[in-house]
Order: sequence, then C-alpha cells, then structure tokens
Amino acid sequence: MNGDRPTTSGEAQVIACPKCDARFTFYRSPTPEIDSCGFENYSLECKECGAKLAGIIDPNEEELLLSELEG
Repeated sequence: MNGDRPTTSGEAQVIACPKCDARFTFYRSPTPEIDSCGFENYSLECKECGAKLAGIIDPNEEELLLSELEG
C-alpha cells in the first residue's frame, strides 16, 4: 500500500473497505491492542456501507490487513 516504507504509529495508510471499496485513511494507534497471538489488531466500521471490519498489522509489511466480520 505504501511502497517499501514500513508504517508506524502516526503515519497514515489509505485503505479500502473490503465490502464496498470505499477509501478512508487509517492511522495506527500509539497504544495498540495486542491479541493472544501477538498481533496488533483493530476493529473498524465503514462509514459508507456500515460493514463491521477487523484487521491486523502484517508484521512483515507493517500494513493493515482488513476483512469484513460476518453477521
């Protein structure tokens, strides 16, 4: 998404909703939630279609991997 530069807290990423492809800006938290597997995770909601979204930061690419929650 942002070339070869890792994304750190405070830097913006432009991401797309996996349901409606709406684009929005995402900023990593300076105090992220870490799950039991050690991944930095996020819960979001698309403002365009209302889809509930979940994502983790890819530890290799330092980018948000986003998916729609079922239900």
